Amino acid sequence: MKAAKKREVVAAMQGVARSFGTRAVLTDVSLEVRRGEVLGVVGPNGGGKSTLLLLLAGLLHPTRGKVTVVGHAAHRLALEAAGLVGLVTARPGLYPLLTGRENLHHFGGLFGLPPKDVDAKAAPLASSLAIESALDARVGTWSTGMQQKLSLVRALLLSPKLLLLDEPTANLDPPVARTLYAEVRRRADAGLACMLVTHDLEAAELFCDRVLLVDGRIQRELTFDAHRAPRVGPILTAWQEVIGAR
Repeated sequence: MKAAKKREVVAAMQGVARSFGTRAVLTDVSLEVRRGEVLGVVGPNGGGKSTLLLLLAGLLHPTRGKVTVVGHAAHRLALEAAGLVGLVTARPGLYPLLTGRENLHHFGGLFGLPPKDVDAKAAPLASSLAIESALDARVGTWSTGMQQKLSLVRALLLSPKLLLLDEPTANLDPPVARTLYAEVRRRADAGLACMLVTHDLEAAELFCDRVLLVDGRIQRELTFDAHRAPRVGPILTAWQEVIGAR
């Protein structure tokens, strides 16, 4: 993994707050997601981590502040720049009665991508994730890990500028989870901007360039260098310090 560098900003939040009714979930959040990095987000349940991703995906509008992706207001992405953002969640959200290939054809077709183009774009990634031999089997017969790999292929199908991952390995065995993380890391090293929400602190330390500890607001930012001394759990230490300071 490369050391974090100051690179092109792909997505940003400025003074963002988000409330649901009278409950404030996020308050005064400012951040940048840069080209060629994996930005990790960790924190307690209910701390606003998933809300951050939904705001960047344009699926939520901020109560206050500004959210942009490649110069577009995030909530207008569907109208102005569909395909700029890829999203992977803990649940694959696939059609179980369709084959893997048919699922990809369906998703690509929603964005005007012909089946032959879908196949060409999906083939290299399906091969690297070792699911190419199952693409013509119904997804309902696949393991959860294989389905999540297909979900990642789907998210990358339109060559997004920003990849958002919300607990993508929550239901996966550790070896499969590491394969998924390694593919995300490889994509980031090739220039993709990625944000990863996870409870897997070890994975965050291994695969992220920066990690934000979020609990209603950004409580701490940690930067990681691939060449530093062996890890001693800095994220967990920071988390415990934040909780202890309440």
